Amino acid sequence: MLTVCIPVFNWDVSNLVKEIHRQCQLHDFEFEILAVDDCSTNQNTKIANTQIQLSHFQLIQLQGNVGNAEARNILARSAKFDWLLFLDADMIPANDDFIANYLKEIQIADFDIMSGGILYENQVAPEFRLKWLHGKNTEEQIQGKDPYLEIRGNNFLVRKEIFLENPFGGLPENYGYVDTHFGLKLKQAGAKVKIISNPCIHLGLETNQKFIEKFKKAIQNANWMMKNQPEMAENLRIVQMFKKLNKLGLIQPIAYVFKKSEKKLLRNLLSENPSLLAFQLYKLGYFCSLKTE
Repeated sequence: MLTVCIPVFNWDVSNLVKEIHRQCQLHDFEFEILAVDDCSTNQNTKIANTQIQLSHFQLIQLQGNVGNAEARNILARSAKFDWLLFLDADMIPANDDFIANYLKEIQIADFDIMSGGILYENQVAPEFRLKWLHGKNTEEQIQGKDPYLEIRGNNFLVRKEIFLENPFGGLPENYGYVDTHFGLKLKQAGAKVKIISNPCIHLGLETNQKFIEKFKKAIQNANWMMKNQPEMAENLRIVQMFKKLNKLGLIQPIAYVFKKSEKKLLRNLLSENPSLLAFQLYKLGYFCSLKTE
């Protein structure tokens, strides 16, 4: 019936696997829990994951790093059952009826893919605050516009056949707009999507510095989509904003101001109290600078 799929890189998934296993055992249905270790470099977490001894659990260890998207595809191809529940390794269910909620939805089966949502802890250390602020103000919130853009890769349920027909991947960078790209592929395929409140808590925050490095890759993906998949790119807010500014002839001036103010913006983003406004300005300025190179 259900395969729980967990892509892993340098993270101890013991607590997640134990909690999912505990909840699954409360119900009478067929399940398996698969984890793919994408050639982790942290030996402590690798050892911890190999020591998980639970029924219905299997750890697949890759000999080379293939990236998160391909790790997901490997999980789907390895799964025995028709429904796949994808969870990121650094997640933990927010409630005791997490699995039960998904089982109820499977019984109804009026969808092809379902996103359960994400929560963040109430407080974090200053060095993780930028990602935390971004998550609390964007990822936690359901925008209510296009459900395909609400799909979060860290907690979603999907029919195996639908996933295999529309696998992850296709972008030059492994981070940034990957979930959006996946959702838009499903939209083009006519898959039925459903958004519910069945969240997991995101535990593995990046430092402010690491998050900035990763979101730059996201902007590079958006730039690539605009050049190579313009119809998909039309759905991205940053592309929509770029086009409005371009009509006003403001791209060159914004790129110029960004280059002059980048260091000042970075000081704010790397501080103990980063500003989301500064983050949005940095994001837009960096995108405009890519378009003027």
